[in-house]
Amino acid sequence: MQAQAQEAPRVAGRTLVPVDDLETYLRHAREAGRPGAALPVIAGHWERLRTTLATLPTVSEVSRRPWHGAVFVQDDASGAEGAAYAAVGELIAEVTGRPLLRGGFEAALAHSLREPATLVAGVAAVTPEQFASIPHDACLGLFVTRSAAAASALAVRTVLHGPAAAADWDDLSFDAVTVDAPTPRRLVGVAATPVTLREAIGPGVAMLAGRSHARDCVMHLNGGGICGRAEPDPLGPLPLPAADAFRGHSTSCQQGAGCWRAHVEVEQHVRAAEVRAAFAVLDGCRLAVAGEGPVMADVSVPLSMLEGTAVAVATGTGIRKGAGHAGQLFQGLMRGGLPLGRALAEVNGVIEAEADAMGRLVLFGDAGLSPVPDGTLATVVCPPGPGGAHLAAGPAAVLVEGGPVFADDAVGPVTLARLDGVSSWALTGAAGRGAGRVLAVRADIDRRWARRVSPWLDRLRGLQDVGVQGDFTALDEVRRTAARALHARATATRAAEALAALDAFDQAVGDLSAFQSRLVRAETDWIAGNFSSYVDGWRRPWLVRADDEPRDCPQCGSRTATAHLVRPSAGAARELLYLICARCGEVAAGSPETGVGIEVLLPSEVRRGTDFALGVALSAPADRPATVAVGAAVSNEPLVHCRLHAHAEVELRAGERKVVEFTGRSDAVKTRPDQHPLKVVVAADGAVRCLTRGLWLRA
Repeated sequence: MQAQAQEAPRVAGRTLVPVDDLETYLRHAREAGRPGAALPVIAGHWERLRTTLATLPTVSEVSRRPWHGAVFVQDDASGAEGAAYAAVGELIAEVTGRPLLRGGFEAALAHSLREPATLVAGVAAVTPEQFASIPHDACLGLFVTRSAAAASALAVRTVLHGPAAAADWDDLSFDAVTVDAPTPRRLVGVAATPVTLREAIGPGVAMLAGRSHARDCVMHLNGGGICGRAEPDPLGPLPLPAADAFRGHSTSCQQGAGCWRAHVEVEQHVRAAEVRAAFAVLDGCRLAVAGEGPVMADVSVPLSMLEGTAVAVATGTGIRKGAGHAGQLFQGLMRGGLPLGRALAEVNGVIEAEADAMGRLVLFGDAGLSPVPDGTLATVVCPPGPGGAHLAAGPAAVLVEGGPVFADDAVGPVTLARLDGVSSWALTGAAGRGAGRVLAVRADIDRRWARRVSPWLDRLRGLQDVGVQGDFTALDEVRRTAARALHARATATRAAEALAALDAFDQAVGDLSAFQSRLVRAETDWIAGNFSSYVDGWRRPWLVRADDEPRDCPQCGSRTATAHLVRPSAGAARELLYLICARCGEVAAGSPETGVGIEVLLPSEVRRGTDFALGVALSAPADRPATVAVGAAVSNEPLVHCRLHAHAEVELRAGERKVVEFTGRSDAVKTRPDQHPLKVVVAADGAVRCLTRGLWLRA
């Protein structure tokens, strides 16, 4: 790798040829894949490119190893400008050995879901509407510039400077919004200023990862910012006409009125084109400015950077929030050997996976370039338990398998959960952290809260509206404990904090299960001392709607059961099911949907004075577990001299079936030989149902 003398017409063994006409450019482009062939540059950027390349590290020879995926040019390219962009696409494809495909934004986007795809086109080819349509897993690079001449210069820098920068230059990051302590090669908080940024960049950096507030034309720093204005002079004293209220407005600085940040002079900014970074991730809001945006593309930060020394720039589209280490993850993935497009997809996947994050990054440049082609991303398996896994320090990201993980201490690795829920990325050197241990910590409590615990609480709370007795104020403390645990788990930065949150949430679920069991016990005790039915506790008046069609009776099997849908408390309480069989009487009462399958297994008759068995078969749904409390009793047991008074708690895994067995006994003399009602109370995640079965005790 070498830096070339300014006057030399050759770079990395390649002759650079300035051309004025498309035919000559296209001829050179189609021959550029041969060893030693000349690289054409459209004359408008020739002198600037020669001066720039003289100060940049470049490859000693152009290899095809760092390149992945395919190159796209627009299939409807018309006019001299469109044809020139198509010729630049041919040059890139020929030099890097990738297929050249014809198709616009939509075709490139579809292809990018399989492998990196780079679209070579003019700035007007990509609009905010198209930015918004890019999914998180797209490996798409937008090789778009303000002019075909700028594209031809960017193509040369991409193939000569792109594969060399990461080997010769270090990385740098800044974060103007964090309160973290500063670490080497990272500017944080008030230290992130235009002056300190210039000093830290020095002769150049490979990857600049920056996070700050932004607005279309500028990324804010303390005392200034990174300005996206293309030219030093404003466009004119008056605003240019806009197509509509949301397109093509000129900014304050373009109108000669100075920067829109009234307390900052334009001279206090760093010009985007002067930022000497080969690759940049500028993580801020609305920085992805191209065609037909709210401000004119003359003040686009990424487009201006691509006219300087930058080879590729990733910036935010829309509002960006959360996932504060997105830029540093991009840096770690790049150092691990990923092509820029795949690194982009991984970063956007991490943003998608973080619960309170939003927005995406868009890549301007070649998605197929791997700046560190020899890099290898290490994979570490983190087993469950207190041992965890130890990660060594290094510049590349590490893939940790075994679920979401957290560092054991505050100076250890930064961990970022991936969308698959079973793996994470870990950063050490890229985030200014050192080696350390990581522990696997479950991240399912938000899903458990939404799918199970919150509905469970609501269902139990609703039981007091139908007359069920109990200390329902205890549910308030359970809800508060679970909510505090959810917040603590979401904000945890260390393993100890996350594990403590999980323990608190599990304790809340345990308290909820105990409350449910107490309710079932109390209801069963009431049934055992009374002839009254479970429904006799439902508050009057009822609103009843009976089904016209009879159902199969779960006891006798005849199609003789009528379903009554009941709303107690004059309709203020939840709807309940009261199933009555014409032969058997009451057979079911309670929640219409229990969430678990319930089957009562009972012999039709037994001899009095002998033990009898009652089984309750419980089946969990296929997609989630269930916590079930079961109680069984004979109505008014002391009076009929027949006893079956028992309780059980059951944990069912998703799709699991268990049978709970109870044993009852009647008196050989005192028990009347007759049919006696047995009642089974089942509460599954707060949904309560009482089933009545008749048992004939014969003499």
